[in-house]
Amino acid sequence: MKGRQHRLGLALGGGGLLGVAHVGVLEVLEENGILPGVVTGTSAGAFVAALYAAGLKPQVLRNLALKLSREDLFSWNFTFYSFLRVLLRNLRDLLGALDAAPLGLLNGSRIAAYVERVTGVKSMARILNPVGLVAVDLLSGNRVIFTNQERLPPAPGAVYVRGAPLGLAVRASTAIPGVFEPAPYRGMLLSDGGLLEIVPAATARLLGAGTVVAVRHDSQKMESQPDSIVQVILRGLNIMGEKGMKQDLEWSDLTIVTPAINAGLSDFSKIPELLEMGRAAAVRALPELKRLMNR
Repeated sequence: MKGRQHRLGLALGGGGLLGVAHVGVLEVLEENGILPGVVTGTSAGAFVAALYAAGLKPQVLRNLALKLSREDLFSWNFTFYSFLRVLLRNLRDLLGALDAAPLGLLNGSRIAAYVERVTGVKSMARILNPVGLVAVDLLSGNRVIFTNQERLPPAPGAVYVRGAPLGLAVRASTAIPGVFEPAPYRGMLLSDGGLLEIVPAATARLLGAGTVVAVRHDSQKMESQPDSIVQVILRGLNIMGEKGMKQDLEWSDLTIVTPAINAGLSDFSKIPELLEMGRAAAVRALPELKRLMNR
């Protein structure tokens, strides 16, 4: 961790494809010699946090983002096809057919494989810099913090998982309910960490950060009608997460806010715009961030 500000924590929030903006923020921070010693992430933020903590520089992250495709991240849940067959046979008993519905439209296996492929890291135990990736156990309701750190304070309602597979941790944190199938691990059924902590500033404190910079995406009021089940799910989660986000940000010393943009999970053509939006947001926050660091 030579050269890093050990007590500075960076908490990257969730937001689907909007999480690409985190890469632009990281670029500006490193260009100004600001290297966080603790990085935490939820959902899309966990995806970026994992790659960064594993050693990938922001410029590498930019190049990877510009090459992202549906095939890299999305794969249908095979049980979804079985559900469709049951549904077609039971159209007269729709509610009965729904009992055979899968736990998610997509599975996160490609996300896990992608993370481990581009980082070359299989286990979180191999990462040197303190990192925390947040998921939720659907069975207990606990916040689950995947980390590489050994000595951590007790946290009511939270469970630490140390040394887990890096890809599995990211898959769990990004498993949007209803969209991605939950990830089973060690007797838990893990889903998107945004259900409990959409901006993991409190987790950064638990991992030892004395100063925490949070990065969140501005909320956007959508007046257009959602045109898919995925959009309905995402909008519902965003509405639910607004109040929780305010509580999350109470743990941060500074919040970098990237502008709102209408981008679905597969709007990869908007990635260049999102990268620049992240950079612009970080540049605006730089004066305050430098004052905070000097203090």
